[in-house]
Amino acid sequence: MSYWLLPCPQAQAAFAELSRQACRGLRGCTLPPHITLYSDRLDNEDNAIDRLRQVAEGRKPVRLSPLAIEAGPLFTMSLVVRFGVNEELTHWCTQLRERSPQGLDYHLNPHLSLLYSTEPVAEKQALARQLPLAAPALFNRVGAVVHPLTITTAADIAAVKALHDQTLA
Repeated sequence: MSYWLLPCPQAQAAFAELSRQACRGLRGCTLPPHITLYSDRLDNEDNAIDRLRQVAEGRKPVRLSPLAIEAGPLFTMSLVVRFGVNEELTHWCTQLRERSPQGLDYHLNPHLSLLYSTEPVAEKQALARQLPLAAPALFNRVGAVVHPLTITTAADIAAVKALHDQTLA
């Protein structure tokens, strides 16, 4: 399962358009635009939602500036918008890890996936160079989702199920 930081509607539309552009050049699948704050094994859906609510209480939206569009060999890092690690994102990750009974050693790697694809890396890299870098974006929601612990196929992406979505104050 994962906890996601989700963009406001305007930023979500901009990232969705980038994903559509990527899908014109490559075959692949997508998920709603998000940055994963923390991933772990699911212990209980209600507990996961409670953890997210506790950590989100009193939190404000965060504006993030994209650093680059990158492509890589991993399915989960096929074509991504890269963001820098900042204090706010680190705090989210730490708080979620501390409240997790599983306590996996998740490493925060702030990126928003535009596309999950098995296309050759060279083709993904060529497309990454063609896509425009997004403007700074406001992220004003968090969510909890259930998915296979390791995501390597389109079937794993299709198995993602939203548990809870919460707007930040």
